[in-house]
Amino acid sequence: MDFLRCNREGPAKGFVNRLFLVLLLVPAVASAAPQGWRQSLSPSKPGSFPLPREQKSRYRLGWFTFNAGEAEATFSKPRRDSVQLDVKGGTIGFVRNLWKLDASHHAVAQASTLRPVSIKQVETYSSRTITTSVEFNNQGVLSLRTVNPPDPYPPGRQKFQFPNVYDLQTALLFIRSQKLQPGDNLSFVVFPANAPYLASIHVIGREKIEVKAGKYNALKCELHLQKINREFGLEPHRKLKRAVAWVSDDADRLLLRAEADIFVGSVWAELQSVKFNTP
Repeated sequence: MDFLRCNREGPAKGFVNRLFLVLLLVPAVASAAPQGWRQSLSPSKPGSFPLPREQKSRYRLGWFTFNAGEAEATFSKPRRDSVQLDVKGGTIGFVRNLWKLDASHHAVAQASTLRPVSIKQVETYSSRTITTSVEFNNQGVLSLRTVNPPDPYPPGRQKFQFPNVYDLQTALLFIRSQKLQPGDNLSFVVFPANAPYLASIHVIGREKIEVKAGKYNALKCELHLQKINREFGLEPHRKLKRAVAWVSDDADRLLLRAEADIFVGSVWAELQSVKFNTP
């Protein structure tokens, strides 16, 4: 069976990628048992909570107390039964002098089922550009990663055959569609761009939180992730330690803040502003 090869990811690339991806889904080490994890997956049917309104959100990304990056996320419904997420961002300030990154993430999904359709992600560093294209179907995922200038060991096309796989956009939509009562747990397979993971969500409880965008009643969630290897076993994430996220406890269920402890320290993302296309 064709499967994903391990990514050769240096410290700088790993750090900036996680700064960028923490905006959507912040993983840590999963709590699922090594055997029988497939039986613990949540039903793939979306919950009763409606889809979010079309919106444009701005986030600040941080490393410890430093402002390390900025990102803008646009959620839209361009066609009937279709939703789309476009994220653009990059490092800023002194962090940009250490790790230059400009990145974009374009994702399309089916609105009624929350099944992902495609992803195109472009990461531009000081010395190279990495383009990742991902196609989803009922049987699994097909991913293609290209590097410019060319990588001497190009990974080529990669397959992951498993049903009901989410990408980052649909994972967040699936989570927010659920009731999300304190004590609830969700478990599903997510393929962010290059590898599959088992993601587990635990709703810790309700809190009040203040971010740049305002004061909110929020749901605090703990997020976990473990890599799925070629034998469909689970491997601990070597670079991620813990992660939590706050989602607004209202009709919009906005991602307000996310925090993660990773191998280079503490990183976070915080909502700066949000503008809706409809009242």
